[in-house]
Amino acid sequence: MARAKKSIPTGKVATSPRALQKKGRKKAKLSTAEARREYQRRYYQLHKEKAKEYQRQYNLAHKKKLRSGRGKTGQVAPREVVRTTFNTADIMHSPVEKTIQILEKIIKGERFFTM
Repeated sequence: MARAKKSIPTGKVATSPRALQKKGRKKAKLSTAEARREYQRRYYQLHKEKAKEYQRQYNLAHKKKLRSGRGKTGQVAPREVVRTTFNTADIMHSPVEKTIQILEKIIKGERFFTM
């Protein structure tokens, strides 16, 4: 038994769905990173107005810190730490001289004591 050769004549166009899908494709398949970038770009374009409105509302609700100039024009004004209370750990872990000063401030009412 001899097998007959199956051949497609050169003038005939392939009509299978898979062949048409390959032929109709204009773009090459994107890599994962490229596909992610393309998705993010499209998502950004679709939601741009919503994002701008959200940012505007956020800026109204949250105030920014004032930024001073840099270099010679910059002003250095460090804040003083103002503590109004002492706690038990402050008294227990300080040397004797300091503990006496702490207790005197508490008794005079200059500072408060918290447990």
